[in-house]
Amino acid sequence: MQTILKTLGSPSLVSLLLILPFMIMEVVNRRSFNEDFPFMLFFGLWLSLFAITLILLPIVRARQTGNPDMANPVPAQGDTLLITPESVLITSVVIILFLAIIPLLNGPNSEVFRIQAPSLFIALILFSLPIAAGMIAAKPIVKTLRTGGSLFAHPIHLIIVVVISFLFAMGFVSLILDQWPCFVGVPNCD
Repeated sequence: MQTILKTLGSPSLVSLLLILPFMIMEVVNRRSFNEDFPFMLFFGLWLSLFAITLILLPIVRARQTGNPDMANPVPAQGDTLLITPESVLITSVVIILFLAIIPLLNGPNSEVFRIQAPSLFIALILFSLPIAAGMIAAKPIVKTLRTGGSLFAHPIHLIIVVVISFLFAMGFVSLILDQWPCFVGVPNCD
């Protein structure tokens, strides 16, 4: 339990500290407009940064604490993702399910397996799939770096981590650019 809290604690604190200036700007510059605080905007900003730090922070820590004096710095790659046919099949099924669930986000409420489910709940689940994929792809990289291996020992995993982190970073930047007039206090910014 302590490992889970430690793993999630650092990324959530870093994410909160990075969006705190934008929250302060929003409160200070929008208080005269009698608007509600945009919780969903800041949750989206926080979640994007949380995903990036949750995926990349273990890699950075492993690179800093790696052991370059080991005799065999590159471990066997037989237990990594996308090597066995079973893992490729599971990854393919997850991607197909991901694409099949997207049409369910059209209405405010959708039925999933004859159960009424709000679209925001489905969107949050879909948003967490790339985070989980990034964490799974980063695991062999972290393991290799801790044993003193190279960052490029698992190129497919590194590509997955970079692409997922880049997409979350682009989402964060686009939200900031879209909401910048609101942060600086422009009336009717939406």
